[in-house]
Amino acid sequence: MGQLTRKARMAVGLAAAAVVGTLATPASVDAAPVDPWTCTPGAFCAYPLDNGKGGPCGWQIDDPDWLGGSSVCGWSKKTRVQSVFNNGKSGKPVSIYTKTGMKGTKVVCVPKGRKLNLKGAGTFVRSHTWKC
Repeated sequence: MGQLTRKARMAVGLAAAAVVGTLATPASVDAAPVDPWTCTPGAFCAYPLDNGKGGPCGWQIDDPDWLGGSSVCGWSKKTRVQSVFNNGKSGKPVSIYTKTGMKGTKVVCVPKGRKLNLKGAGTFVRSHTWKC
């Protein structure tokens, strides 16, 4: 009877270890899909990946300097903008530029409600304004 008890204890211990091991294992990065094109209503958002993926930067006003303006977009210093979404409420389009102060090349004019992937390898963007 003593051996049966030891076997039973061993079986319970192994089962408990398996459950704890399952709970302690971190979930896969892909386990919970991130909703693409997340953007605050009324904002213009830029993304570091295609199809609105990655941590967006968003603004509800013009920003002449993405690295030091109204809302700093830290990743845009070293990462090209791959996609954009004009989720504005005013109906105004948004223009994005390669240099601060809405200078340099105008990359695109994004109409209200439009989600766009920037072609090729994306573009370094430094400013935007709510007009085209």
